[in-house]
Amino acid sequence: MQQTTCTPVERTENILEVRGLSVEITSRGRTSTILNGVDFTIAAGEVLGMVGESGAGKSMTGSAVLGLLPPGARISAGEVILEGRRIDQLTESERTRIRGRTIGAIFQDPLTSLDPLMKVGDQIVETICAHRPEVSKTNAHRRAVALLAETGIPSPEVRANQYPHEFSGGMRQRVVIALALAADPKLIIADEPTTALDVSIQAQIITLLKRLAREHGTSVLLITHDMGVIAETADRVAVLYSGEVVETGPVESVLSRPQHPYTKGLMGAIPDINAPGLWLEQIEGSMPDPSARPEGCPFHPRCRAATEECRTKRPPLMPMGTSDAACWLASPTGRAVPDSIVRFHPKRRGLEKSIEERSARLAEAPDILSVHELSRTFDVSAPWLTRWLTRTPRRFVRAVDGVTFGVRRGETLALVGESGCGKSTLARLLAGLYAPSAGGINFDGFFEDAAGGRAEHTTFEREIAGRLNMIFQDPYASLNPRMRIADVIAEPLATLHPDWAKSEIEARVREAAELVRLPESALEKYPHQFSGGQRQRISIARALAARPEFLICDEPTSALDVSVQAQVLNLMKELQLEFGITYVFISHNLAVVHHMSDRVGVMYLGRLVELAPRDALFHDPKHPYSRMLLDAIPHLKNPGRSRTPVQGEVPSPLNPPSGCAFHPRCPRATPECAKTTPQLTPVRFVKSVGASNPGDERFVACLHPL
Repeated sequence: MQQTTCTPVERTENILEVRGLSVEITSRGRTSTILNGVDFTIAAGEVLGMVGESGAGKSMTGSAVLGLLPPGARISAGEVILEGRRIDQLTESERTRIRGRTIGAIFQDPLTSLDPLMKVGDQIVETICAHRPEVSKTNAHRRAVALLAETGIPSPEVRANQYPHEFSGGMRQRVVIALALAADPKLIIADEPTTALDVSIQAQIITLLKRLAREHGTSVLLITHDMGVIAETADRVAVLYSGEVVETGPVESVLSRPQHPYTKGLMGAIPDINAPGLWLEQIEGSMPDPSARPEGCPFHPRCRAATEECRTKRPPLMPMGTSDAACWLASPTGRAVPDSIVRFHPKRRGLEKSIEERSARLAEAPDILSVHELSRTFDVSAPWLTRWLTRTPRRFVRAVDGVTFGVRRGETLALVGESGCGKSTLARLLAGLYAPSAGGINFDGFFEDAAGGRAEHTTFEREIAGRLNMIFQDPYASLNPRMRIADVIAEPLATLHPDWAKSEIEARVREAAELVRLPESALEKYPHQFSGGQRQRISIARALAARPEFLICDEPTSALDVSVQAQVLNLMKELQLEFGITYVFISHNLAVVHHMSDRVGVMYLGRLVELAPRDALFHDPKHPYSRMLLDAIPHLKNPGRSRTPVQGEVPSPLNPPSGCAFHPRCPRATPECAKTTPQLTPVRFVKSVGASNPGDERFVACLHPL
């Protein structure tokens, strides 16, 4: 086969130029256009952020540049030019030489990028030697250790000899970044590199990417759906919708003065801790099917400002002041489309009285659930024969350690903290999925105490069944793919009420579907026929079918686009106002926590370190760990603000530090902190800093509170 050589074109200062890129994919005899004339450039040392909902074409754009299109997909038009040379027509062997050496890649899930059977140092050495054969193995190993150190991994010489499973999620992502840098590429394509990470680790990765661009002159294509990450990291942003760039320009201009209604909708769907509102803006509907794009502007079926011109003529990407936008309503003078025209604010009529009534009820509400010194310990020992042969003792992890708090009826208590702090284990204890190792739970007069044993745990499970339900993070994993939606929602009802007639169950199923705005026709479909947001609505309907008083929500929106997240959060608020449901809301997204919660509990290594009313915690945190988490939040309005640097990661629960578990990372730590374990104690409460109700108190477990 005759090899294709790189075609020289006019050299520019841009590292990457994408001109009119279109990608088609053929599946089951049907061809769909996934990308439709995408144009953008990235200069040397520049970070270009690419945002949009799922299905917008962000990842497909990155795959097209890398030459890693999925089976059945091909570039049907356009050019991809890297360092002045066209690369979209190269053979696979030529592409392979470019990948790694000139273009590095960072993917969302680091475990899929790392070989579990190879030490991480060997993987980096292998990459260096593959792309830089002139480098000796000794020098490649030195380079690997230096890269691990540069990406913020402590003790790099030791860590280089460890396997991927011995690293935390944040550390694995750093290893993937080190791999991407191994051959000194000119361009890095980072596809959702921070989506699955805690806010603290996310801040570290953001800082690292910015430093790489600044110090190494590396160009970065940052693909994400998080506008906060874009604000903190990128120099310019490109907004994609239905495979097309609908707005692009400097980050500050696009975020502060968005020209396209879609960009305005994305911005309004993001909770803002500095300008809180009761409701988030919603973009109704979903991304169009690539095989059936609407005529005219692809966004017009979801745009409340659409005109007849929008429905019939497709707008080109044109200069609109400081940015470019593809919208007939945008102004060449740079004046953004007025909010009054777009009107993405959802209608919430008749709820004002409910809001006032809820505030009055909360002031006097008793606790519906309380826990006292609740603990859960797991035995993680090796099998007894292995322990006997190796003379190793049994090992235990205390995932939840002496937690005490109460939740008032109708309240939303949020639990926050990094991965491994015990949030999900605590949720499973409250739901009766785990039995406590110590302490007890009181749910509306029904008790479970660790001393009661298995019989008491079974009784507790039976008593709370139906009254307390749980919504999980991944709706697809919690729905049976072989069952119709009607059967999915009906399943718990049949278990809880075996004496009910079929007609009673069907009526309750229809009622639950109506509550979450699912049409009756959806009940005959299967989970795979729905979008992520719709599947989460189905999960909520399933949880609501038994008319629970208490819902435990474990990261219910972390896998959703910001537009779908806004729909789900608005729905949960409406249901709380209408039915008085009590929520325990678990999330690592602190902006979402601020939007949803009345009070916030901060957990660290199994312990509750601060408990306070929402506004008190966000405006005046008392624990240094709370301050660190808040400082790590990406801010749309003030991305360059001063902050407390994020230090280290959560220690291993197998070997927790002595004294205060946070002291190795705490900027205020003293020798006393390494010896004494602080207890959760009341602190002076200033009502002017966010008292939701007169009875609110705040507690902190710190020897030297802020």
